[in-house]
Amino acid sequence: MLRRVLPVVLLLACAPAFAQGSKTMQDAEAAYRANDFATAVSILQTLAAGGSAQAQHRLGIMIAEGRGTARDPARAAEWIGKAAEQGETAAQYLLGRFLLEGIGVERNPAEAAKSLLKAAAKGNAQAQLLIGRLYAGGAGVAQDMSAALTWLEAAAEQNVAEAQFDLGLLYARAQGVAKDNGKALKWLTRAAENKHVAAQMSLAESYAKGAGVPKDDAKALELYRAAAEGGSPLAQRILGAMVLQGQGAARDPEAAANWMRKAAEAGDAAAQSNLGFMYASGTGVPQDDGQAALWYRRASDHGLPRAQTALALFYEIGRGVPRDEFEAAKWYRKAAIAGDAGAQARLGSLLVRHNAAAGDRAEAAVWIHTAALGGDANAVAWLERAAAEGVPAAVGRLANLYANGKGVTADGAKAVQLYETAADKGDTFAQMQLGLRYAKGEGVTLDYVQAHKWVNLAAAGGDGEAAKSRDVFAKLMTAEQVAEAHRLAREWTQKNRAPPK
Repeated sequence: MLRRVLPVVLLLACAPAFAQGSKTMQDAEAAYRANDFATAVSILQTLAAGGSAQAQHRLGIMIAEGRGTARDPARAAEWIGKAAEQGETAAQYLLGRFLLEGIGVERNPAEAAKSLLKAAAKGNAQAQLLIGRLYAGGAGVAQDMSAALTWLEAAAEQNVAEAQFDLGLLYARAQGVAKDNGKALKWLTRAAENKHVAAQMSLAESYAKGAGVPKDDAKALELYRAAAEGGSPLAQRILGAMVLQGQGAARDPEAAANWMRKAAEAGDAAAQSNLGFMYASGTGVPQDDGQAALWYRRASDHGLPRAQTALALFYEIGRGVPRDEFEAAKWYRKAAIAGDAGAQARLGSLLVRHNAAAGDRAEAAVWIHTAALGGDANAVAWLERAAAEGVPAAVGRLANLYANGKGVTADGAKAVQLYETAADKGDTFAQMQLGLRYAKGEGVTLDYVQAHKWVNLAAAGGDGEAAKSRDVFAKLMTAEQVAEAHRLAREWTQKNRAPPK
């Protein structure tokens, strides 16, 4: 952790000669540069024991990093604490970090703030950044946005990109300060110029949408490119899409594919799916169904529904992979559960072809219903057959087709009849729809008691939207009506409760 924040070199280059016995800080530096860490530690231990704050600080770092000695955060914190007590600015900052993150000591934001304040007051930019954040969040100190701005601006003026970014966001989002697009733009721009990737992304999005700044695709492209070159997979993917579409620059499919590949190889699921499409269509790359399937599979493994649908289609028709309708159904189902309408419809059609005999027909009815809504006559016929056989989920979905005139002639009375049959058999979809009809008086007499009863039963069956509707209906009813609705729901439940096995 420390190596990401602290320089690996112990900052000994500018250290003055400090004699302790026959060895000096220059000797420790020489040993360190020669990669003789054990000797460097030995010299620093002698100097630190003799009271050198600088040696104590440097020794603490080496112990924390495990260079030349066993890594020991607690012992490191002890030496850094000694240096901080002597007023060593860098040690005060580092002790604050240790206390803030619980490195070698018990986490203590209040004590961390005290140490950071000492270092910040002496001009330590990183300490100014951290104490500014503590004041902004009210951690270890009382929240004080004025103090937060003071310290963050001090760090930002010392060119600390993270402080510049924090200020930009505070002013852009009006987080504890008055919204100020000018200051937001100023600090985000400075952070972006300092190669702060998140600042580059934030500014790029602002220019792309015209949010707080004039819309400027070319400027957005420039910033996304900077973030992409800085290693952001998201920026690489967005840049690839912009270059592909000719947004902000001339259209360049090959360059788009290169950026998309970088993001895809970094694990960005959307980029993997996009690259799959590019191989499938031969956009910016040679057309290659095998590569398309490979990238769709990687995106699918990350759980991206649109990639799962595309991969399922490849399996269904045998494109780039061996034809396998069972594998297709598996991927369609994953995407369908995630809400992909295209996958729901195709899964429904696939289940119809296989008659859904081996699976759960109640679940199959859900997906086949989606296919029927999309105009699949075979799906309508399947629902009719399953409804005739008494499958409640099929009865409820067939009712919905009659209610909406999808695949069948609209018939409100028949829809209500089927909804009642399915609802009474425990189909939550039908219970919800029937409840809504009673609440609106559609095809039935308006009756909030019946409406509440049916949506309450649907909610008990796991329908989250039904629970919301029940609560809305209850506000429109008297206490007596609500009590009556609950009584009817209890009676239905007792009547339809499965007998003990």
